[in-house]
Formats: sequence, C-alpha cells, structure tokens
Amino acid sequence: MKKAFTLIELLVVIAIIAILAAILFPVFAQAKSAAKKTSDLSNLKQLAVGVLMYAGDNEDLFPRNDYLVAGRQNWAPFTWREAAGPYVKNGISLVLYASTTTTPVPVASGQIWSSPGAPDARYQYGANQAVMPSGQQFRTGGHCGDNYSGNTIGDDQTCAGDATGTAANSSISQTSLPRLANTAVFIPMGIATNWGASNTYMQSGSWWWGGASNRIAGATIPPKWDADGDSSVVNDYSGNIDGSGPAIALPRFRYAGSVNVAWGDGHAKSKRKGGLSWCNDIFVPNSNVNPYSGDRSDSYEFNAGNICAGYNPN
Repeated sequence: MKKAFTLIELLVVIAIIAILAAILFPVFAQAKSAAKKTSDLSNLKQLAVGVLMYAGDNEDLFPRNDYLVAGRQNWAPFTWREAAGPYVKNGISLVLYASTTTTPVPVASGQIWSSPGAPDARYQYGANQAVMPSGQQFRTGGHCGDNYSGNTIGDDQTCAGDATGTAANSSISQTSLPRLANTAVFIPMGIATNWGASNTYMQSGSWWWGGASNRIAGATIPPKWDADGDSSVVNDYSGNIDGSGPAIALPRFRYAGSVNVAWGDGHAKSKRKGGLSWCNDIFVPNSNVNPYSGDRSDSYEFNAGNICAGYNPN
C-alpha cells in the first residue's frame, strides 16, 4: 500500500513554511538595508579623504561648493565634487553640453557619488555651505537657479561665469573649524526623481533646519522634510511643515531613519533622525549661509529664546 501525505499534513507544512518566511523575509530586508548603509558610509569616507587631499594641496582650504565656468549649464556647475574628482578617481565622466560648447566637461555622477538605495541622480551628496559656500545661493542678475534673494554678498560671478568684481564667499580651512570632528562636511540629500538630481547645494542656514517659521528647538528638520520624489513635491519652499519641504536640499534619512555623515576630520558616522542638529552639527561661527540675512552669521540662534538656546556654539 502506497503512503501519501494527508491534506492536514500538507496544510501544516505549508503553514510552517509561511511562518518561517514571515520571520525571515524582514530579516533579509534589514540585512540588505544594512549592507546599503555600510556601502554608503564607505562612499562618504572615501569622498572625505579625497576632499581633505584636495585641501592639503590648496593651502588647507576646502573647495567651494560651486563655480560657474564656460562649457557647463547653469544647472550643472563645476562643484566641489568635480574639484575632488582627481583625488577620488571614481565616477568622473566627460559630458558634452552641446548648447554651450563642443568640449566635454567632467561631471561627478554614479559609482562612489551615488548613495546606495537612492534614485539615480546627480548631486546625491550635498556639502555644508558653512564649510563650502555656494555662489548660487547669493547670485542675482539672471539668478541662475538661486532663490531670488536680491542679496549681492558673495555674488562674484555672472550667469556666464564672468567675474562681477564682488568678493567671493570663500571656503574655509580645515584647521579653522572649532569643532573639527563634530562639524558635518557633506550628507546625502533628497532627490527630485523627475529631474534626476538633488539641489546643487545643501541648505545650511538655520531657517530651513528649524522648519522655517515653525522654529523647531534644536533645528533638527521637520520629520516630513525627508523624501525623494517629484520636484513639485520635494522642492517646496513654502514652509509647510506637513509637506515634504525643500527635501532636495536637506539630509535624507534613507536607512531606517538614519543618515551617514562625513565630518570635518575625515571620519564618517551615522546620525539618527532627530539627532542630527543644525546647532550641534552644521553651524560654523562667522559663516553666512542665509541670503535673506545680509552680511550676518546665524550665531544669534544661540541667544536665549531662539532655537539653539542652551547649545554650545563653539
């Protein structure tokens, strides 16, 4: 007489397999996310080393965030990424912008410049403007992608990349950072999927980190201002705390509510959402990264009653 499984036995086996799958699949997903986070941390560490090597060859100065130069579109300027490219030697390709020139120009994109698990895009890692200032933020006369501030501080280039005669906002030296190991230099940002890009620079003024007029204590960024998506959604500068805000110019907590950060001394480590603070991690004394404020540092935020009250600015 042939033996066979009964229906009950078969159902029991199927139930056991389903239970095991329910237990193991989340573990596999967590392991995959952890692997991506580790790869992202490695990227940041290597980029930090490349930037510090650049500084070592340039009087200890970090590169500036962006420069408008001939042969490049205004929306794709020469940035700190291309400046550090020769030291990184990974992910730098030649791209021809046919509308401006017949000569290909270097663009840092893909490979080490890509945050694992993020949508494909340029500018996935954004620099702290307090360390590497952006001329884009302050530029007038055609604007070239700035926020129409009308402020001429640091407005040293026209949209064609010509000198205006105005003094540039210079980048700073590594040795001038008072909290070298605790000052963030660059961080992954949110991505506009329809543009295939993040913002050229990371917003490093206290205004957006503190939720605009919402004035969040500690300036840790509104929780919902952490997203990838269509530019009409993730490029919202209205100050709506319930929307995604200017996510393409702010840190992206892509790995289970955490984000990897490269720091001023060249090391890289992770920070949890709510733990990455402008007051502790972004602020640099005497830096001017807010085009609406004029020639003034955001150090006033440490005064009593402001969002960094109780934090140490030094």
